[in-house]
Amino acid sequence: MRHLRFFLGSLSLLFAFYLLGHYLLGFPFPTPLHLFQVALGVGIGMGLGLLYHRLWPLPPPGLGRVVRLFVLLPPAFMLGIGLLILFQAQVALHFIVPLFAWLTPDHGPRPDPTPKGPA
Repeated sequence: MRHLRFFLGSLSLLFAFYLLGHYLLGFPFPTPLHLFQVALGVGIGMGLGLLYHRLWPLPPPGLGRVVRLFVLLPPAFMLGIGLLILFQAQVALHFIVPLFAWLTPDHGPRPDPTPKGPA
């Protein structure tokens, strides 16, 4: 449920960004195809983030997270570029996929930091 809420919230934010971009910055109006491409990019990025979290869980803040970031983001970036070319998308899939692959593990289950002792 937490991931679904994160997906829908992120999607709403990106849809609002594309809509405001039309009115404030003169971007083309987002068509249903553009919105589908954004939803697809967010979904693939989240799936990739969940897969990364299973293979290499998010370490505590520090150098481990930096190393993990530099090892895992290039494949996500290349996947985003591949989707951009495959779908001839007019959206920023090459940024959306790695962004959500990076953000998703932080919204997953966390280990309990307090040890359970005798009560």
